[in-house]
Amino acid sequence: MKLILSLLLFPIAVLLTSCSKSTASMTDDGEDAGSSTESGAQFKEGHGLSLTPLMAKAIGLQTAEVQEETIAPVFTTALQTMERGTEASGWITEAQAARIQPGMEVELDLAGGKTKGSVLRLEKSPYVTLGDFEIKVQAREIIDAGTALTATFRFSAGDAVPTIPKNALLTTAEGTFVYAKNDAFYVRTQVKTGARSNDQIEITDGLYAGDEIVTSAVMSLWLAELQVLRGGKSCTCGH
Repeated sequence: MKLILSLLLFPIAVLLTSCSKSTASMTDDGEDAGSSTESGAQFKEGHGLSLTPLMAKAIGLQTAEVQEETIAPVFTTALQTMERGTEASGWITEAQAARIQPGMEVELDLAGGKTKGSVLRLEKSPYVTLGDFEIKVQAREIIDAGTALTATFRFSAGDAVPTIPKNALLTTAEGTFVYAKNDAFYVRTQVKTGARSNDQIEITDGLYAGDEIVTSAVMSLWLAELQVLRGGKSCTCGH
């Protein structure tokens, strides 16, 4: 985990470690122009994060417009066999359960390979710790007790909806976000998601088709924003 975090921070650190002091500039009318550094990133309240061209290039920042596309939803969940046989069970959310019907075919992946199965039944859970619904699946072959499986559910595409690449989505303890481009700034914008395919995610609230968003280096942008605002200090190098 430490190695991954170090790799994510490296492009930002290369550009920002030269910072020796923070600057809080003022506009001609006395308005606070925002927290910034001598090079790298600047954050302005109400506008968002801006980057120098050098930093944007270093982190590989790219943007694209939100498209309207049809999505063939797909999701996976973990299953477990309790005893030797053909039945396995697991937990899914209420939103996922709304798409599933008994008898629906499911793809099963296990250590010994792949097989097919079908949904036996769904049961509403009285507890919320493991999930909203328990799902039971019947495989087409005998499986040993205690076997862990991954079940994949696939659905037909519906109407065209606003979609973004998976890499554009940022999930934090505060919610789910994208970075929307607004002139020279990148604004962390909260969104609600819907159906998901292998590489696209439906956006049900927060964006419209044609909005421009960041599609790469999203984590680097978030780390840069945290650096700028860390502890109420404007200097991204932490002085």
